[in-house]
Amino acid sequence: MTPFPVSPSTVGAPCHEVFRLPAERAAVSDARRRVRSWLTCQQVSEDARDMAQLVISELFTNAVVHTDSSSIACVLQAIPGQLRIEVRDQGGSATRPTPRDAATGDESGRGLLLVDTLADTWGVVLGERGQGRTVWAALPAHTA
Repeated sequence: MTPFPVSPSTVGAPCHEVFRLPAERAAVSDARRRVRSWLTCQQVSEDARDMAQLVISELFTNAVVHTDSSSIACVLQAIPGQLRIEVRDQGGSATRPTPRDAATGDESGRGLLLVDTLADTWGVVLGERGQGRTVWAALPAHTA
């Protein structure tokens, strides 16, 4: 299996959660459930949990749809006032994730626009030698 890229922000994080799921559409709901459960334990506000679930859903779905990964790793990091969500795929896509303008009747194509709206900032870290990438988002996270 190709190693996942490591983002410097998560190294030595005092309060973090890491999980890996199969790169299948059916696993998106499991990713949302795990995010909500962990954030509830961290006493993050309901609004922040809702935003985090939307973001993990979009990032995970993009990794499933747009890469040939067999598994996807998710990293959650909570620091005072901020939550960082990372989705690490194994690569296999020739394009870098970017928001696009979806037509009115399109059923998809708005995920990264949603992430851009909800997150304070977000970005992409490409893996070494083109192997995998990490798409991350930093969200405001207030405690309950």
